[in-house]
Amino acid sequence: MRKVFLVALVGVMFSAAPVFAQEGDLGPVGGNLGNLTPGFATSLADTTTVEVGQVELGLAGGYWTNGTVFETGAVQLTYGLVDNVELIGKWGWVLGESKVDGNGDTVVGINAKLVEENDNMPSMAVEVSGRCPTGDGFTGYDGTVLGVASKTYGDLRVHVNAGYTTIGDSTSGMRSDTDYFAAGIDYPLLDNVVLVVDGVSAESAYEGEDRLQSAEAGIRTSLTDVDTLSVGVSVSVGNGNATPDFTATVGYQRAL
Repeated sequence: MRKVFLVALVGVMFSAAPVFAQEGDLGPVGGNLGNLTPGFATSLADTTTVEVGQVELGLAGGYWTNGTVFETGAVQLTYGLVDNVELIGKWGWVLGESKVDGNGDTVVGINAKLVEENDNMPSMAVEVSGRCPTGDGFTGYDGTVLGVASKTYGDLRVHVNAGYTTIGDSTSGMRSDTDYFAAGIDYPLLDNVVLVVDGVSAESAYEGEDRLQSAEAGIRTSLTDVDTLSVGVSVSVGNGNATPDFTATVGYQRAL
């Protein structure tokens, strides 16, 4: 059960749409630092989309500890379809373990920024995505809708994420749907370094288990105009676990 939830959580971390490239109107930071991508530093997303015709590649790995250490990996590709609209493909794995239900499943989605930020309104984006059973064990199809809002206050940006997922392979003891909430900020510490801090509340896929509550912090730094390195840590409680979970991740993103 824990392995199934772990793969599901890896999917959640990579299920929000904004990826990599920084738009000029979304804050003071340069390069692609201002584009917050779930799974790269933290789980937080912003409303940035990639430029039209651009392909973005993301590679991430991490460690998840709760008595047992799990190694995780993920690949994400994003393509700028038209202005403020992007197509997304994501694949997540739990490495070094025996067969895990859903390991290697494909998530495909489309993300659109619907509202530009102004003095009175935050920018807003919506992603619709589906999880397809291309990996081990999982036979159903999940569907997720994620809403994102971002607002700039000087150098500080504030972000709110809210998502809903339907579970297509709900075996005995599993819920048929779950919800997800995250809120946080990003702030430039240096010209090429951004701090990201957030809190996450995710409903467990299993009936009778507590919500998973997480506190996350991460750093994103630009290596070049097209390369970004990120590191992050999180502490989580709930989900029926007697002790806190600890997660550490490292990610690399490149505009191709």
